[in-house]
Amino acid sequence: MWSDYHLEEKWMYRTIEEFKKAIENAMIFVALDADSEELLGMHCFRVNMKKKRAYSFYLAVLPKVHRQGIATKMIAYESEVLRRIGMTHIKSSTTTDANWSVQCHLKNGYKLIGFKKSDSDGHKSFIFRKQLEPVMLNTWSGVLAAIRHPIYSLYSSAFFCHCRFLYDYK
Repeated sequence: MWSDYHLEEKWMYRTIEEFKKAIENAMIFVALDADSEELLGMHCFRVNMKKKRAYSFYLAVLPKVHRQGIATKMIAYESEVLRRIGMTHIKSSTTTDANWSVQCHLKNGYKLIGFKKSDSDGHKSFIFRKQLEPVMLNTWSGVLAAIRHPIYSLYSSAFFCHCRFLYDYK
């Protein structure tokens, strides 16, 4: 695993089963190179339909393609998907020493709302929140926009629910 804040080091002391459990029932967005289908980035979300919010975790972009807009495009696409399924906001956290991730959150509409320190390992994180504009499905234009959105035409319903693949990052 890889990311701006060294997930490979973070997960080095955990098993693959623990990682699978962490992403179980998550909505996972994956960015692939359009030609080689190489994995360029991933971002996971947990969605709470009752509270209409999502929690973002494991934003990772392959280091060799940092600063090419991949995370920005993923966040824009994900925000739109989450907005269209009724989410009102996204919460996220990132380690305080992950400058790339902190800047990425701020650049993409997240507001810094807090700070936390893990009791177990002393890990320090910033907490972010991004407000999403509601979808106006009570208008014909809102309904048509939701129906025409690319997520409804590109993916089978079984696969769509778990992973979304984003192409053309060149």
